[in-house]
Amino acid sequence: MMKNKKIKSNLETRLEATDRLLKYFSDRKRKSIENSLVRPLYQEILKNLFIVFSMLICVFIPLELLLDLFTPLNYITSTVAFLIIFYVELKVYEKIWGKKGKWSIENYKRYKK
Repeated sequence: MMKNKKIKSNLETRLEATDRLLKYFSDRKRKSIENSLVRPLYQEILKNLFIVFSMLICVFIPLELLLDLFTPLNYITSTVAFLIIFYVELKVYEKIWGKKGKWSIENYKRYKK
């Protein structure tokens, strides 16, 4: 009888934790959708295109370096190239869409109120 109660309470705590996790992700997704509706559509499209092209560049340039150079040097140069490209892309993203960027969500939230 005691084991059955313990199993039931354990199941209830797991269900509650799962419910909290689902609520957190649901609220996060809702907030993301609301934020994307604040900004003009062309800016959202440009942001998504930037992300796609950034991912392609971050993959293909280091892979080409990995294939073109000889063995000990190719791993080092492809890793360094990836880190440099990734850093530059993050800075560009932050400058345009970051918190203090030209097309930041905060700018449009101020104008909306």
